[in-house]
Amino acid sequence: MITQYADCPVDGPPKSTLGVKADPELYELRHLALGMVAPEIEGEDIDGKTRKLSDYRGRIVVLSFWASWCGPCLQMIRHERTLAERLAGKPFALVGVNSDVDRAEAKRALEREQISWRSFWDVTNGNDGPISTAFNIKGWPTVYVLDPKGVIRLKFVGFGSSNQLLNGTVEHLLRELADAKEKTR
Repeated sequence: MITQYADCPVDGPPKSTLGVKADPELYELRHLALGMVAPEIEGEDIDGKTRKLSDYRGRIVVLSFWASWCGPCLQMIRHERTLAERLAGKPFALVGVNSDVDRAEAKRALEREQISWRSFWDVTNGNDGPISTAFNIKGWPTVYVLDPKGVIRLKFVGFGSSNQLLNGTVEHLLRELADAKEKTR
């Protein structure tokens, strides 16, 4: 379809073509679908320390895209804090990706919200930082759950009823990891 109709105009502001509209969707299907290895993230955290997402391999990772200007993100942080506290000492990591334009504002949010986990700073001009772009983020919060090999096992956008799904997925992956370790003994 893209090969033959990419230049076809589509309605809606701004004026665009089918190819331009389809490109992010195709990227997500090819690179961000369940069962795919998550793209690498390499960059600075809010404190300016260099980090890589692959540093967390071997653990279940909740990758949470958030910002201090996002009300639902701030509501989600309360749940994430509880999750991180409950799973302390387990092969689990909560990793944020912050989309604040101002690093100082992101640091204030860390303190105010008592965020103890690391967050990449997405060095944005709004909502289009390089990490958010690589993960095709369209809404905040967006959460990915990665298994110990970095494979995407869950993705959701928004906050609310997703807490049970998040908890259940993380618990399921922790059981899978424990079962795999038991089999190798």
